[in-house]
Amino acid sequence: MKKIIGFLSLAAVLMMMSCSGKPAEDKKEVIVVPSTPTVIVKESVKKPTTIVLDKNGVKVEAKKVDVTVKKQ
Repeated sequence: MKKIIGFLSLAAVLMMMSCSGKPAEDKKEVIVVPSTPTVIVKESVKKPTTIVLDKNGVKVEAKKVDVTVKKQ
């Protein structure tokens, strides 16, 4: 009878110790790889651009804008 009570009390203590621990934290590693730089070539503005700023906001008017992105 003493062995059974001792075994049950030991089992209860072990169960309490196993359940009282904090949950495991998941750690995720993120590897950031820098990309190659992109060169943007801007030519002088030949076409007129109009910018109007008033109490209603900003209005930008341009006839045509050419953008060229070159990879090296």
